[in-house]
Order: sequence, then C-alpha cells, then structure tokens
Amino acid sequence: MSVEEMAKEPFMIKLSHEIENEDGSATYSFDISDDCRKSVLEVGLKFMLYCGVAEVDMQDAYDWILSHVEKEKQNG
Repeated sequence: MSVEEMAKEPFMIKLSHEIENEDGSATYSFDISDDCRKSVLEVGLKFMLYCGVAEVDMQDAYDWILSHVEKEKQNG
C-alpha cells in the first residue's frame, strides 16, 4: 500500500478496556481497524529492525525520543 493510499484510509485505534493491576501496572486493550493494524505492525517491525542494525536497545531509543521532546518543549 502506498503512502497516498494509507493517507486516505481512516485509522482507528480506540481504548476499549483498562485494568489497573495490584502491582501498580495496567493492562490495556484496544480496538483497531485492519488497515491501522497492518500499518502499526509494519512501523513496529521497521523500528525493531533499525534498532537491531544500529545495535540500539529499543528502550534507549524510546528514552531518547522522549528526552528530545522534553528539550523541544523547554526551548519553546
């Protein structure tokens, strides 16, 4: 599917259930459209492969992204 085709498709991700666990964690369930599921799977796999090739731990990549956002917020 091309980027143009993906842009035309409505993506739907809806939080359907949230369960708070005794240990303080939470379990979430989502309703997601088929096209969105395919795209999320593709992006997630690509992210894992990029991290693997670059030998970067995925949590480190997530942390870097969040720190970058915080820096942008501080710089206004």
